[in-house]
Amino acid sequence: MKRWFLFFVVSIGVGGFFALIVALGRTPVISDLIPPRIFYHWLVGHVDSALIIGLLTFLFSLWHKVFGGEGRLYDLVLCGLGFSLLVITSFFGFGTALYNNYVPTVVHPLFLTGMALFGTGYLLITLRFLRTALKDVLSEDPLRSALSVSVLTSLLTLLSVVFSLLQTQKGEPALYFERLYWIPGHLHQFVNASLLISCWVILTDLAGKSVPTSFRFVNLSLLPFPLILIAVQLKGLDPISEEVKSITTIGYAVGIGLPTLTYTLYLTLKVAFRGGFYGYVLGLSTTLYLIGAGMGYLIAGSDLRIPAHYHGVIASILIAIMGITYSLLEEMGYLGRIPSLIKAQPIIYWFGMLLFVIGLFWAGVYGAPRKVFGTDYIENLKVYVFMGVMGLGSVLSVLGGVLFVLFVIYSILKPRKGVRHAEKGTAQQEG
Repeated sequence: MKRWFLFFVVSIGVGGFFALIVALGRTPVISDLIPPRIFYHWLVGHVDSALIIGLLTFLFSLWHKVFGGEGRLYDLVLCGLGFSLLVITSFFGFGTALYNNYVPTVVHPLFLTGMALFGTGYLLITLRFLRTALKDVLSEDPLRSALSVSVLTSLLTLLSVVFSLLQTQKGEPALYFERLYWIPGHLHQFVNASLLISCWVILTDLAGKSVPTSFRFVNLSLLPFPLILIAVQLKGLDPISEEVKSITTIGYAVGIGLPTLTYTLYLTLKVAFRGGFYGYVLGLSTTLYLIGAGMGYLIAGSDLRIPAHYHGVIASILIAIMGITYSLLEEMGYLGRIPSLIKAQPIIYWFGMLLFVIGLFWAGVYGAPRKVFGTDYIENLKVYVFMGVMGLGSVLSVLGGVLFVLFVIYSILKPRKGVRHAEKGTAQQEG
């Protein structure tokens, strides 16, 4: 478990670095100092490092911790090498950067090899936990149930990638990768939803509360739409046709929306902002999720309301992960108690992301396009103001992220005296 946890820390740190450069590239005045071409490579690096690999590696660490079993070194080597190739390609600007939906891509052999290596490692880990997931998907323990759903949705996502590779015809690169990742990308959001629910269950437990055992059926409700999307894919429909887009939109609104909002309602009424630090972190996560999810229902067209929506949702997952990370540092013997300054870190990150998504959303309302470098498109003063709000929010959120990463690294490299060491059972599960 520990090695995957450390992998997560590295990937989130790298993704945060890319995020800062990307945000500055869209901030008035500062954007003039950044070369436009490299901006798009760094945008790819940010999304793939933090929002895909970072979340997945944390999920892998939870699988090993909760389900047990020894990790395999070859999994880590495959994923680590793949991640390194993605970072190198994105940072140095090799090839052509494509900002297609879900898995932004750099058309270069190193990048594509990196994706294949990481995907292979992901598949091997998923298959290892498949038997446990099938057994525990209806466990009365909501955490084991939620994590089992994450294993099953991971398998469906990876199968979807294979089907998509076999079905998608070669053509213009941007359109090819848009088609290639459209359905797998949607399926991956169900993996993220099961990760978010798992984190909320853990934070609830850390806050001294519990989620009812009946919520295992809420977890199970994340599975029908992924199966429907696989059926759609096997039918051979064009993944970016209006018919398929309508199905995927309903999948988000209902397939993900109903179970996550059910959890949000329960946790807001029963747990959020109660039970000390971890209850407070849970409250920050659920409130930001409500804002981000709510923005998703207000999207119209292709503008900055789209990234406002998914950044709010993804940031709610990251806040939950940050809180759990401090608990894991204690459990692994790296931390005795959480300093007061660090207890404020989730609040700094939350407030920064709140400003960030509000700025993006309202700039989108006034016509600001997405995935565009610089500020030349700004003709409305309101857009200029809200992009400035976005820039301020990005600085605060990056500050919160940097505090998190640096403190985690410091705790790992310099364990404090008198720290409570991990129990033997936990140590035996580390992989």
